[in-house]
Amino acid sequence: MNLKSLALIAAVGTLMSQTAIAQEGGLVVYNPAGDAGELIIDGFREKFPGISISAINAGVGELFTRMAAEKENPQGDVVLCASSEAFLANPDLFAPHESPELPNFESDVVAADHSFYGCSMPLQAFIVNTNLMSEDQYPRTWADLAAPELEGKLVLANPSLSGSAYAQLAQILQLYGWDVAEKVMNNARFTTSSQNVFQDVGRGETEVGVTGEVNIKTMMDEGYPVTAIYPEDGTGLRFDASAIIAGGPNPENAKLFLDYANSKEAHELIVSTNRRSVRKDVAPPEGLMPTSEVPTFPYDADLAASNRDENLAKFDELFAQ
Repeated sequence: MNLKSLALIAAVGTLMSQTAIAQEGGLVVYNPAGDAGELIIDGFREKFPGISISAINAGVGELFTRMAAEKENPQGDVVLCASSEAFLANPDLFAPHESPELPNFESDVVAADHSFYGCSMPLQAFIVNTNLMSEDQYPRTWADLAAPELEGKLVLANPSLSGSAYAQLAQILQLYGWDVAEKVMNNARFTTSSQNVFQDVGRGETEVGVTGEVNIKTMMDEGYPVTAIYPEDGTGLRFDASAIIAGGPNPENAKLFLDYANSKEAHELIVSTNRRSVRKDVAPPEGLMPTSEVPTFPYDADLAASNRDENLAKFDELFAQ
């Protein structure tokens, strides 16, 4: 046996040993993605039953506040499908990883240093209760949410606690500035959870809300009297993403998990929950408007991220009045 053969055997043995080690132990997943995240976790658990998984389910704002507080002693390993604005505002919390799935993603949904990878495309839309509003009363633009006719008829999530709600605020600000944003705030009742928005509208407690299209599609499929309105002045073409938490307790298992979360299998699970995948080879869910037909505007996620603290401070100031 020659030296090359020996070296190859040694390399394969080392790889198998590392893989075996990585297929046991623990893994802590921070999951703001609800059912889609749970499906990915369950799929990974089936492939790696020797890994004990703990999932922390909470909103993006709460989880990123937690990760920042834990920065010197991270308790989580991976964050799954959180808003890209939150990643862009906190780049030092995450570790780069060269995933073998990288070629299946467009470059604009992956961090330049590969510290996060796109998950789904949570396009924001208006959810309207069709029993409480006639079609001629539906808001058609972001500016319509500021109309006096909507006072007391609008529910929104608090952008300090919800990543999607912050994206909604950022879109209004980029289109119209604080003058319109303040009028929208005056019309709205704010909740602590983005889930409450579409549930409240679906149950008929409020006429209008703003939420991810996936939530509206799910409510429609379940028979609730709601419809989706894509704002005619454009919704931001944005995405959420997954990443390894820098310094987490189980880095090898975290790499395994992120590679699985990036896989076609995992992204097909995402689509099964009515979310649009960002992978190039995964079709959108049936029944959603084709992405090419959705009115969009050139939303600047980097600007939204860099202005996040300033915008939320301004929001809190106005909210307290």
